[in-house]
Amino acid sequence: MTLTALARHLADHLAASATQRVEIDVLYDAAVAFDRSLATTPCARTDIRSALDELAAAGLMTLPSSAGQFDRRADPPLPLWVRRPVRRREAREPRAARVWPAALEEAGRIADREDEFAVLETVAAFLRDGGSGRPSVPARERSLELFGDEKRLDSLSLTRLFTSGALTLDLLRCHAVPIPFVSQWVPGYPDSRGAALLIAENHHTYASLLEVTREHAAQGGFARHVGYGTGSQFPSAVLTVPLLVPTAERIVYFGDVDLKGLQIPAAANLSAVGAGLPPVLPAVPLYELLFAAQKTHRATPVAADAIAAAEWLGPLADQARQALIDGYRYPQEAVGYELLVDKQNVLDRI
Repeated sequence: MTLTALARHLADHLAASATQRVEIDVLYDAAVAFDRSLATTPCARTDIRSALDELAAAGLMTLPSSAGQFDRRADPPLPLWVRRPVRRREAREPRAARVWPAALEEAGRIADREDEFAVLETVAAFLRDGGSGRPSVPARERSLELFGDEKRLDSLSLTRLFTSGALTLDLLRCHAVPIPFVSQWVPGYPDSRGAALLIAENHHTYASLLEVTREHAAQGGFARHVGYGTGSQFPSAVLTVPLLVPTAERIVYFGDVDLKGLQIPAAANLSAVGAGLPPVLPAVPLYELLFAAQKTHRATPVAADAIAAAEWLGPLADQARQALIDGYRYPQEAVGYELLVDKQNVLDRI
């Protein structure tokens, strides 16, 4: 059974718990720390309950058997606590000795589970291929590259390989990205089309776009605002665009290609136009890079909503629509710092 990213994160949190019984408040906080949009989105309760149901179906935890052990003040009901399975020590075949690179020797002494060895093998391959000489990039970009999941490092950072200090983000040449300012103005060459506001849905991509925009502007690229859309809050946050100095004459957006990632800018576009602001348009050159990267994840197929959500993407609508119908999503972290540096001339087309 394939778990969603949120369910995997909660599974890691449960596995690391010192107690068998884990209160819902602890899991709720862990979910919000993993995906900050859950702090404000109306569907947070539903998303968290769905993740818990996934874990229960997979046998990774049990829900209370009594209806009185559920919070029923809102739908869906949430358990007041869950219970992880008892940890059992199982007899194993002796594992063949593995000689790890010097940087992984301490982690190699700690690891004793197959999932931990798999992580170390991935890191060893990264280092062997010259990873230590790579630039430091936002953690979710490196996570997508190494593990095929942009949020996997969020979960791994809670496990003993990282909390012990044996593994670090610096070793993987990446860094945590704090919640950024809403937008920053990057001085550069005047754009005859009007000053643009380039918005990224996720804050790790925002960090990379901002850095590459600065580097490109220093070489003669256009001046523009670069902003972080704060996920599902952007349809309301877009109304603050008139506060930007200098005035943003164009609003261009780049996000994930999945149902939510397309619904957000479509809703923001309606808000903007309704308020007399410039329309929210897709950053087509960046979406072209995203589709070309072909780093897809499985997602729940979408039927009726697919056509309406995909229309916002204009010339790429058919490709987005087919991805939604077929059950695939494209995380925007695939267009990361290193790719943007290599293809930074696309910024002139935005």
